[in-house]
Amino acid sequence: MGKSDGSRKLRGKAIRAQAHANIVKAIPEIVADLKKEESNPKKRTYPKKRTYRVRKCLNTAALNTIGERLSQTELFEMWSTVSSYLHWSIGDPTEQTIISIRHSAPHLGDLIDFAKIGARLEKLPEFERSPFGVSLAKFFPEIVDVRNKVVEVIAAIPPSVEKANSWIRIVAADAGADSDVEAAIYLASRGDVAAVDSEMLRERWHAMICSDIASSRYPGIVPEPTIARAKQRTISLAEASQVLKFGETLNRFFSFRDEEEIHIDSTMFRAVDWLGISGFTPWLESAIEDLSKGPQAGVDQSYSAWWLYHWCRSDLAIRMADQVGMETWLWALLNGGVTRPEPWRIFWADRKGPRDREYLPLAGIILFSWHRINPSGFTYDVPVKAIRLLEQTQLQSGAWPAYSDDSEPDLLATMAAVHGLASAQSTGWRAMVTRAADWLLTQQQDVGYWAVQGGSIVATTIEALDAISIGRGETKLTFSLTTEPSIHLQSQVEKHIDLVFDFSKVDWHNPSATESKSTAIEEAKRSVKPRLALLVATETELKQVLRLLRPLPQQKKIWKVSNGHETTYLGRFGTFETAVVMCFMGTLGASGATLTANAVIEMWNPDAVVFVGIAFGAKQSKHLPGDVLVASQLIPYESQRVGSEIIFRNPVPPVGGRLLNRFRNTLEWSFYRPDDIKCNMHVGPVLTGEKLVDNLEFKDKLLAAYPSALGGEMEGAGLWAAAERHRTEWIVVKAVCDWGDGHKNDAYQELAAASAASLCHHVFDDQHALDGF
Repeated sequence: MGKSDGSRKLRGKAIRAQAHANIVKAIPEIVADLKKEESNPKKRTYPKKRTYRVRKCLNTAALNTIGERLSQTELFEMWSTVSSYLHWSIGDPTEQTIISIRHSAPHLGDLIDFAKIGARLEKLPEFERSPFGVSLAKFFPEIVDVRNKVVEVIAAIPPSVEKANSWIRIVAADAGADSDVEAAIYLASRGDVAAVDSEMLRERWHAMICSDIASSRYPGIVPEPTIARAKQRTISLAEASQVLKFGETLNRFFSFRDEEEIHIDSTMFRAVDWLGISGFTPWLESAIEDLSKGPQAGVDQSYSAWWLYHWCRSDLAIRMADQVGMETWLWALLNGGVTRPEPWRIFWADRKGPRDREYLPLAGIILFSWHRINPSGFTYDVPVKAIRLLEQTQLQSGAWPAYSDDSEPDLLATMAAVHGLASAQSTGWRAMVTRAADWLLTQQQDVGYWAVQGGSIVATTIEALDAISIGRGETKLTFSLTTEPSIHLQSQVEKHIDLVFDFSKVDWHNPSATESKSTAIEEAKRSVKPRLALLVATETELKQVLRLLRPLPQQKKIWKVSNGHETTYLGRFGTFETAVVMCFMGTLGASGATLTANAVIEMWNPDAVVFVGIAFGAKQSKHLPGDVLVASQLIPYESQRVGSEIIFRNPVPPVGGRLLNRFRNTLEWSFYRPDDIKCNMHVGPVLTGEKLVDNLEFKDKLLAAYPSALGGEMEGAGLWAAAERHRTEWIVVKAVCDWGDGHKNDAYQELAAASAASLCHHVFDDQHALDGF
């Protein structure tokens, strides 16, 4: 979602904020009344009970068919909106309340006569009143009926992942610095980038930190100007981390319930990794300390196991934590509290029959943690016993019980077993986790989530969906099943390279030369006013763009115009007259990107310029061949101060905001690799420099300096320089063809060029894409 949807996203928070304000406003009056009553107990008077009877103005016929008229997404949105008002509304209903409800849930207008609801305000004094005003449910019972009917319809929808996704989108829209961000992590892991606004989340995190400083939740004395900047939310994260630091520790700024504390730190790590949220490294380094140091005293076998399990679901935490510290935690679990060879045995203090019981979640957690941490020098005997135990305790339903001597299926035990068996991949594991996934789906709650008593609903739901994906053989998870995320996907990449893909069945492979008509520059400038310019740097990229370029109106061929150092192809790309120009790789030279972009803008004066092509991806765990990197900012890394250490001195320019908006709101685009796997779009910072990166050590140094970078390319800085001088909207859109790790080849260049060109064509096939430029 883009920032244009901000009002809807923040609706729930705004309602809660207003409710809090109403409560605060009412408190002095309530306290005064209570004191007055206490001092005069015999003179207490109570308001006369009102008996106003509401005549409902509800279209019952329309309400009864709401499940047929609204989509699943619309049903969930209506349920969320109406429930928020009913739950958080405090104080007397007002005309503004009614208007707000009407606009927040547009479909309510088909069900309720809002004119009559407005007229009901005149009778407000006759309604039963509490110290906090007239209840919205009593004043407006129609929305209670709507809420109940929508819940009934949603509950009748069969259990499915799609049903869960509808619920998750509602949660993700309201996520901030809390465990609800797990919903956003899930959507990002499934490629639903458009549903997650990473920049908005970053702002909410910053706002929470500012609130901590402004509320004096920090040690020591802080100057008033610093507090003032925190209140104005202008304080930098670097300064905030110093203000809030106590010794070497930074307190959490995430809000959470008691049951969420066990996983809240790993949730922050997962959000940073999946959503590309940068700037919070000091908090990450502080939070990871407990994992890196290992246990400093004895461990609670059950609590410590679940704590380690959640940490191991974060790829970033596994990369950042000290290996020895993680191994120490694992060693402490392997040497169980009751018996060393079977650490899942715990003492059950039953008065009638105290005994040792086998707590099965521990077996799954030990297997999962072992393969995520990948300890050195440990014998594999305990994991083997864990596998055997899980093989022998799976119930007929496909679930696992919490204890081996029980027959009641348990959600947590089943999810832990699926994670563990999928990590170990022992003989027959696939059949076991498939049956478990089928059972997990039956445990979905009526409105789409999964829950356990005393647990986090959002975190439990995401774990259940990951387990179901594992059981279905899907690769998109919120974590990697291996120690290093790249290993799993590297095997896929190597497999693709060995096969070299079968391009014979795709229409974009090796396109024939585009027919063109040589045209004089004077005639072209008289006849064509291109609003869009596309730049490429290689012949492969040029062929894929020209493949989608159509002749101008009333022309049979595209026009080819030669002038100075540039050759321009003119035609229609999508719905816009477009100039396509190829430069040399890099920014330098007479035909480099800088001078070429400058010449194109001066010659054709387009509204927007896009550099289309190929790039290297930063992470094989997230960026597969053909995935498109849409730059939100460029990071030119060539400007450096080289001394005892390298200091990057470059600015980090943002791309054109309007173009970025158009690409981020591209929801229906689809482009498939030859193996029928859909390519994804990733939005974030992109490195740019003169070097053709194909060295893992060099790439890792760049990513260490800029961990949020999606990947890198060579021409973007030239486009930025030229476009900024002419105040022209610009953006860089390039797809992954390799990972700059020393294994570069040409196997994916055509795929990447075709994917990037396809995304651009989809965006500019909308005739209104350049409105407002």
